[in-house]
Amino acid sequence: MDRRSFIKRTATGVSAFAGTNLFGYAMPEVEAFSTGGGIGIEEGLYNLEKGKEKNIMPEIRPEIKNNPRAVFLIETDVKAERKAHGHFSGAEEQIESYAKDIASKIFVKGTKKGGSTTILPNLTWVPDVINYPTVGTNTSHDFIIGFAQGLYDLGNQNITAMARGSNVVDHRKSGLYKKLDSIELQLIEAKYLEFGHYSKNELNWHKVPGDPVVWNTIPTNRPIGDNDNLFINMPKMKCHNLGLTTLSIKNRQGGVPSGYGHYCDRWSAMEHQCRNVYGIDYNRHFEKNHYQNVESAFLKHIAAGFKHWDYEKLYPKYEKKGGWSAFKKLKGDINAIEEFMADIDGPLMWDEQWSQRAIDSAKAITPDINIVEGVIARDGSGFHTGKDYLANIVIAGISTCEVDAVGTWLMGHDPLEMPYLRIAKERGLGENDLSKIDIYRIRGNNIVPLKDISEMKRMSLGVNLHSWDETGERLFW
Repeated sequence: MDRRSFIKRTATGVSAFAGTNLFGYAMPEVEAFSTGGGIGIEEGLYNLEKGKEKNIMPEIRPEIKNNPRAVFLIETDVKAERKAHGHFSGAEEQIESYAKDIASKIFVKGTKKGGSTTILPNLTWVPDVINYPTVGTNTSHDFIIGFAQGLYDLGNQNITAMARGSNVVDHRKSGLYKKLDSIELQLIEAKYLEFGHYSKNELNWHKVPGDPVVWNTIPTNRPIGDNDNLFINMPKMKCHNLGLTTLSIKNRQGGVPSGYGHYCDRWSAMEHQCRNVYGIDYNRHFEKNHYQNVESAFLKHIAAGFKHWDYEKLYPKYEKKGGWSAFKKLKGDINAIEEFMADIDGPLMWDEQWSQRAIDSAKAITPDINIVEGVIARDGSGFHTGKDYLANIVIAGISTCEVDAVGTWLMGHDPLEMPYLRIAKERGLGENDLSKIDIYRIRGNNIVPLKDISEMKRMSLGVNLHSWDETGERLFW
């Protein structure tokens, strides 16, 4: 069966909707499409199944695999000039070359035949004003293809990239398809209009271990979660107006289907969004008391002194209107909720809810390895507000909490203060105290302990909190 015939039989994705001002999520409103130069999930699975026969699965280098709580730093030396438009010119070929080499420093050739590999980069909406091949909002296209070429050289030919947070328009404008086509790397575009447009065969389900806060069961787009799939989580080093430091914990959001994957829903709108907008099984997959769970955690963290945790000082207004005793009576009535929230004006307990959903997700969905592309990094909002910086660093590790703690420090923040990392440690995901994390440098083919984190170049990447517009202020934790 040829590709076009397969699409006619199986493609199900269509455009993704835009959120509203009050009940949307921390992304701009933008029209989106599903498959274009990429392919749908079912077609991707079909192609991967065909490719298993001649595939050799790579193995994580033993020094990394045997130290699952350690973090490994690889410095690059990309030389590029910041042009008048604010981006770095002449970096693309260098990034590709470094990525290909880095693949051979993290993986070795394996002996097991069959299987498949999924690379999950951070691919998001890119407004025209910053659309450039090396823009710091997305995992570099050149890093993706260079890394894939490094895996090809190890015999791992059965690879797919995956995206849900971005769309065809951006992929075409940014030249992503042309880059991927140059090495015949397929892109599964998993951004469908509604959750109901995914077939059962396209999803895997993951139970949140321990004590879930917001949801107890989370789906991923296949092949993530398949027993014979190697899952490489490949985030970008950047800031985000809600996720704060966008690293490996946040990035797995891109592997979760539409509806369930919108972690950025407001606390007040969760039930309405799930039932009436996304059409997902709210009763089955979300904790019955998640509203109370989030509020209880929020109050606990306010008392613990979390920085900027009620940034707009909304909770006192909520209490004045009756707090939970009044809110619980609204029972998902959108009109009543809008009226209740009118003068509360926005992100009530928003950061707490996002963080708890992100940690629920991180506990349920486990990448085989996390590789943070920080060759070019970005501050600001995660979208058009911000500036690119030549950071020249790649961070690798198996444990997402430790990887993000080190990445957060390198970005200029204190991981002991970073709220989502404090919550991650509190919930047993990992460690955010750098003095308790083994950190190594990979130089050449040698892995050597890092004696002091201060030996590493540190950036100053502040967050444009809760806003896509320039506020003139960058916050740090």
